[in-house]
Amino acid sequence: MFYISCTYKIMATFLYKCRDVGYDCGFEFSAHSRDDLMPRIRIHSRYAHNIYEMTDEMKKKVEEAIKQID
Repeated sequence: MFYISCTYKIMATFLYKCRDVGYDCGFEFSAHSRDDLMPRIRIHSRYAHNIYEMTDEMKKKVEEAIKQID
């Protein structure tokens, strides 16, 4: 008998919770990269919180709120 061992690399998942930047909001989103999260976060910010442009301070808060989960 032959046994073949396969190892699959599971991609990391990144999670953003709007509550983590200070809003009383249940919005959560996950993606396989930080870059995939940002457009969705911008859309959510615009329609849920009337934020049309993120300041540098806000972008920093958002980046810090994105957590890598395994």
